[in-house]
Amino acid sequence: MIHSGNRFIPRLFLLALGLMLPLALLAAPAGPVEVQKQPVNVTAIVMFMIFVAMTMGITYWAASRTRSAKDFYTAGGGITGFQNGL
Repeated sequence: MIHSGNRFIPRLFLLALGLMLPLALLAAPAGPVEVQKQPVNVTAIVMFMIFVAMTMGITYWAASRTRSAKDFYTAGGGITGFQNGL
């Protein structure tokens, strides 16, 4: 929750929450619907695992190149202001 010296903000938040809470009753389930079981999508699972493995590999590679706080926060001074702005 936002902390400020103004007590109006928490009260406004609680008022908005109290006014929106009854709207949850309108989101009742639609009723029983027949569900069809889908087959396992092996291609999607393999692609996800490749994505995770590549992400972990890049993270390991980047972590091995970082030696100090300067390397971590400013890429060792190798990033220009223009590149940082992109």
